[in-house]
Amino acid sequence: MLDISQLFIPLFGFLIGLLVSTMGGGGGGLYVPVLTLVFGIPTQVAVATSLASVLPTTAVGAFSHYREGNVDIRTGLVLGVGGIVGTLIGAYLANMIPSILLRRLLGVFTLLMLIPMVRSFWKRNKNSKTGKEENNEKEPIILTGPRRIIASLFGVASGLLAGIFGISGTPPVSAGLYSLGLPAMMVVGTTVFVLIFNSLTGMGGYFLLGKLDLTLILLLAGGAAVGAFLGPKLLRKIDPQTFEKIYMPVLVTISLVLGGALILA
Repeated sequence: MLDISQLFIPLFGFLIGLLVSTMGGGGGGLYVPVLTLVFGIPTQVAVATSLASVLPTTAVGAFSHYREGNVDIRTGLVLGVGGIVGTLIGAYLANMIPSILLRRLLGVFTLLMLIPMVRSFWKRNKNSKTGKEENNEKEPIILTGPRRIIASLFGVASGLLAGIFGISGTPPVSAGLYSLGLPAMMVVGTTVFVLIFNSLTGMGGYFLLGKLDLTLILLLAGGAAVGAFLGPKLLRKIDPQTFEKIYMPVLVTISLVLGGALILA
């Protein structure tokens, strides 16, 4: 039976959807803590609800970003396929390896994902100081040979996070896209697009396990979808060069917090 306090879930969903669609993500890393700590939802149900709720958030957010020209479809598909593989592997490993060990391993991996991203950031700053113009045009990149393999591995890492913990898996995707050279706004939009694949795969697995609560999904996902739709419109009012400067520090902070939490949990 629905608890009266759960009527506030759409509001939390809206706020989370607005946040993640402006920073690039699906909200899974925030849904589970809110559902378990604020509303007292059992962890397994919260994880399943999170994965299901990530789908409308990412779908609406990706569509809105696509209309703004912020999605690199071809690159996103490469990472998305990797995400499907990673999510399936993650769901399998979740039953094979102690959860504490998995959390710590993935925490270390999340922090390692910062290395190529920070290197790319330094390179961009160096080019800017030496007079080389940074490409902020919303143009897709061409992935061939090793770069395609590297990109897919970032997708696999994202899927592992989704399959094991029910989170969207944003940090590896954002780190991968940023290190591949996409401008910050296209990193955000393409990341949201990639996370659709994680959500679909994870939701299918938990549906088969009978862990989906349709009422909770409708409450959370409804509010989140509205926030996700409005997020890209908010980004349109921000100067691209200003956003480029603030995006990296914020993304690094989020990755450090998530990685540290996984290691110390």
